[in-house]
Amino acid sequence: MKIIWKYILKYKIFFLLNIISVLFICCGEILITFVISKCLIDDINYMKENLTKIILILTILVILAFIGHFIVVFCSSKLSSLVFRDLSSEIFGKIQNFSITEIQNIGVSKLMNRTTNNIYQIMSFISTFYKSAIISPIILIISLFSIYFTSFKLAYSILITIPFFISMLFFLVKKNYKLSIKQQTESEKINNIIRENILGIKVIKSLNQEKYEEQKFEKINSKYSNLIIKFFPSMVSIEPLFYLLLNISIIITMGIGSIIIKETESLKIGSLYHCINLQYHVLFSILNFLLFFMMFPKLWFVKKYGTIIKYKNRNENNSFKIQKIDKIRKLEFKNIDFKYPDSEKKILENINFEVKNSELIAIVGATGSGKTTLINLIPGLIEPTNGSIKINEIDIKNFNKKELRKKIGFVSQKNILFKGTIFSNLLFGKENATEKEMLEKAKLAQAYEFIKDKKNQLNEKVSELGMNLSGGQKQRLAIARALVNKPDIYIFDDSFSALDYKTDLAIRKEFFNKIKDSIIIIIAHRISSILKADKIIVLENGKIINIGRHEELIQKCKIYQDIAFSQKIKEVLK
Repeated sequence: MKIIWKYILKYKIFFLLNIISVLFICCGEILITFVISKCLIDDINYMKENLTKIILILTILVILAFIGHFIVVFCSSKLSSLVFRDLSSEIFGKIQNFSITEIQNIGVSKLMNRTTNNIYQIMSFISTFYKSAIISPIILIISLFSIYFTSFKLAYSILITIPFFISMLFFLVKKNYKLSIKQQTESEKINNIIRENILGIKVIKSLNQEKYEEQKFEKINSKYSNLIIKFFPSMVSIEPLFYLLLNISIIITMGIGSIIIKETESLKIGSLYHCINLQYHVLFSILNFLLFFMMFPKLWFVKKYGTIIKYKNRNENNSFKIQKIDKIRKLEFKNIDFKYPDSEKKILENINFEVKNSELIAIVGATGSGKTTLINLIPGLIEPTNGSIKINEIDIKNFNKKELRKKIGFVSQKNILFKGTIFSNLLFGKENATEKEMLEKAKLAQAYEFIKDKKNQLNEKVSELGMNLSGGQKQRLAIARALVNKPDIYIFDDSFSALDYKTDLAIRKEFFNKIKDSIIIIIAHRISSILKADKIIVLENGKIINIGRHEELIQKCKIYQDIAFSQKIKEVLK
């Protein structure tokens, strides 16, 4: 509930407006029946003499009630939009500071739900809180006092029926509350499986697993449907039950009121009419308040949201960390181990090497040998379990990560492009890059030709994930994006795999010859791409097996020989 109160207090103006609106609603709806009972029912002569005046008063009261309801709707809708904006910004900012390991620990599906469905549910809860939890108790109290001052005898008879009314509704609401929690849990499972299917649709289709996925979804969906079948009839039965109990209580009140009028004449017909209307407000306020408790399962979403917001992630950008990073002259790995938090197996073990400015270093090894994990350590995307990574003899833990990443041009294994234009995607490399810089780097990445052929060139639209571009085009744009910033360290994670040999060769010729004053690190499956490397690191099962130049490794490293032989590199050397 702390998150709820945080936003209630943050936008306290809406809280005050709601209190004012309740007064308007009470003045309107409660006083309307009072005026009708006193001036139109109990005193016919007064009505005849002052009909215009009575109509004017009733009109003013109707307008007051309308203004009150309008304020309530305005406040709740305005607050909902503000809360949605703030919650979205807060959780998005939090996720931006998560490391890759932290995102993997929490789970992408969970994060997606927290940023969409959970925020909507919290917003819905706060909106209902303003409309029900604030207004209903005030109207209830004012209505009860009004009944008491109109006829204390009738007030007692109404109070007797209220506990029975509450107990019947409470039983139904409590039953629905439990079903609501189960329904929301199953709903989250369905959202997760739909998301997984959409993201993995290519794999599912290529492996002909549509039937299996349908059966898996049907199993979860059936469970959800059964809950809905139980939940909705129970939910919709609240309203008929309410009106049944309301009508019974009104009949009882009319019966008792008739006896009081007949025997004591202390109660007039108009006052009885007024009390019945007040009784409606009392019982309707109780119903609204009980239905508000039906919203309490949404606090489950608040708790889930809170686990993300309170998650103690590494603060990568503390102000006390080194903000200014000099030209990177040396990168050193010292006794590096890495394993994931929930795993006993080390992904990397005792990694030691160094690379200096103007050197090209390549990393080779079988799938699963730890190549990508190793390079993810350099920009601080993940943290080593043991050991240290130093830049210019300073541990990278001491650097502000944003400043460190400005010094690194990173081309990942999976080339992700964002919806927008070619221009906007290249701006990710350098936010103030000019068209001239972009085209210059596009030439180095062999992307210039296809950009030039596009109708809008740099302003050509890029669809979500770059689906309107070929694999090779996406790869070249990803390389150009990394080059735009002129970083001190270039990292290419198998970034030439989607390119044909001719384009690969052209990039190496252009790029490696012109970029002299930087550290270049390449993960390569194609050994022909790294024949000129100053150092080649051979990895196996997370350990460095050998380091050397191609000519050295081809003579003494069995693993490297096997890779080279499989690619017929000996023929290339002839």
